[in-house]
Amino acid sequence: MGPFRSGWHVSNRRTTGHRRVRQYTARVGRQRLLLSASVLAGSFCATLAALAIAHHAGSGPPAPQADPAQHERSWPKGDPSPRLLDRQWLTYSDRSTCADRSGGDGVDAVRLSSSQIAWFFSDSWLGPAGPKIGFSRKSGFVHNLVVMQTNSGSKTTFVTITGGHACTGPRRPRQPRAVVSAAPGGSSGGQRFWVGAGIRARAQVLTFYNLYQPGPSPFIPVGTALASFPVSKLASEGRGPAYGEVIRPRVSMLPSYTPPAGGTPIMWGTSIMRLGSTAYIYGWQAPSASSNQRALYVARVAVSLLGNFDDWRFYAGPGQWAAGQDQAQPVQTGPSFTLQSAFSVSRVDGRYWLIEQAGEIGGADIDGYPAADPWGPFDPDAAVVLYRAPGIGLTAAHNYQIMYDAAAEPALSNHRDLMISYDVNSEAVNVGCKQLADYTNAVTQPRFIAVPRSAFSTSAALAEAEGATAVHAVAGHIRYPALVPSAPGQWFDSFSYPSGCPPVRPAGPLRFRDAGSTVLASWGSAGLGVQYQVYLRQAGGQYRLVRTVHSPQIRLRHLAGGGMYQIEVVPENVYGTAGQSASATFRAG
Repeated sequence: MGPFRSGWHVSNRRTTGHRRVRQYTARVGRQRLLLSASVLAGSFCATLAALAIAHHAGSGPPAPQADPAQHERSWPKGDPSPRLLDRQWLTYSDRSTCADRSGGDGVDAVRLSSSQIAWFFSDSWLGPAGPKIGFSRKSGFVHNLVVMQTNSGSKTTFVTITGGHACTGPRRPRQPRAVVSAAPGGSSGGQRFWVGAGIRARAQVLTFYNLYQPGPSPFIPVGTALASFPVSKLASEGRGPAYGEVIRPRVSMLPSYTPPAGGTPIMWGTSIMRLGSTAYIYGWQAPSASSNQRALYVARVAVSLLGNFDDWRFYAGPGQWAAGQDQAQPVQTGPSFTLQSAFSVSRVDGRYWLIEQAGEIGGADIDGYPAADPWGPFDPDAAVVLYRAPGIGLTAAHNYQIMYDAAAEPALSNHRDLMISYDVNSEAVNVGCKQLADYTNAVTQPRFIAVPRSAFSTSAALAEAEGATAVHAVAGHIRYPALVPSAPGQWFDSFSYPSGCPPVRPAGPLRFRDAGSTVLASWGSAGLGVQYQVYLRQAGGQYRLVRTVHSPQIRLRHLAGGGMYQIEVVPENVYGTAGQSASATFRAG
């Protein structure tokens, strides 16, 4: 969305932000690069409360601190609070080695037992990373991986699992492979399998992945894969060594179907809702890859038969369920109902709620839409604003931050609160077109809120429909670095430029300080993140590249005494786009 992209400037950059591809076209005309509730065991709560992360990297820099002005209410024994969930991923990133996930987006939690949670992520960087160095990019990037969280006594450990070829020891970075991939050996082959929803079905965790074909954005949806992970394998990998853990699930592609009107295939598995022994599987379909007018689809099947597509039954209109996907009908569509490509459906207070990030890119609201039945229709006119995230918005004051991928996390919820996760990234780029993720790892991490189930009551819905303010959800309130507001003239909204990069400024006038055969040349900075190609020639000679420097000065050595030289300094952004050069002639001492 990136690495992270956290990087995501489509035309000429590395990509991430798996589900970002979903939401942003409406504003910019292009897309970018992003169960029933269970109560957690008391021992897990103690682990999170202490946050004594047993990590092979040892101590590291502290994670950004929680805002002391914010107070969380007490939590039921055994349940993690949003603040502790936010902090655990920041801490893991700050202490990350080459074997650890350090940031990214796409998150879905599946509980294996009272002591273990499997976290399924999409686009992810591996460490090291930190609050002052951002994502180092030394250990590679994958489009999906799994992190196992295991409680043991007073400690919690995290083990990152890839599809192979990842770091196998301290300071031995390699290029990891995705856990789910269509390419041989787990290499990406340019394909993007981005995680949807997952569910435990007896001895297996079944997780949906949406596949997008290689190429420039807008990424083209191809279809849906269902990956089967043995619970025993996940559990054992989570208790294994910190380095080089590998899992390769059994992956099957679901039959792809595009409605007669054309557009994308139905992309299944965005959300799964378990009601007793039945699983409701939700998906979406759009008239084109660049359209935000998505239609909502739903199918149902016994949980024990989820992996058998022939047993699925598809909503085919009021009171009708069909055996063939080609008879599936949208639950609802149209301009009055804007569906993101990341959402969830949960049963709360006797009704069914579709939860998603609301509005266009830069929108800060998470909304819930009620329905009387699992198959809807979901009523946008009775929407409840479940949360309004502070610090979100495409302005310098907000770090040009965006939120996306809001969805309920049943595995982290309890009888009183529904836990919701969402992702944040920044569209900020500086003059050199370097992203905020090059300077801090704190922004591109999963965030969590807890919404009181009472907020979903009929009275709350009616009050919200009449213009009430947002529900008072509990959030982590971590203090994130305000890098852009501290230097607003150096940072820009990448969406404002066709290439994703602002124009490269010219280098300032050259100055020289002589010390015999060495001359210190300096010039006016072209801006934060800019690099400079320095060329030099002696009178009558040819220019040669002396060096690429990242600060506006260079020491030129071994010059001929009394010789005349001409220097040219070319400012460039991180992708090699050049600005106006500066040149001058000088005499060596």
